[in-house]
Amino acid sequence: MGEVYMQLEMERFIELKRAEEENQKFRKALEEIMEDQTPIMEGWETTTYEIARKALGGKAHE
Repeated sequence: MGEVYMQLEMERFIELKRAEEENQKFRKALEEIMEDQTPIMEGWETTTYEIARKALGGKAHE
């Protein structure tokens, strides 16, 4: 029983690590989109920029 439990925990850990890696890839892609779509002036945000900003938790690109 202990071995089965340890195996399940290891599989969960691996899945979590994969999900974290995917999350980082998406975050980086969204940050690159925001950088590319950075508005020239305040109020000129593109729809793409707004979607990326919201997906990153509403943080403005710095």
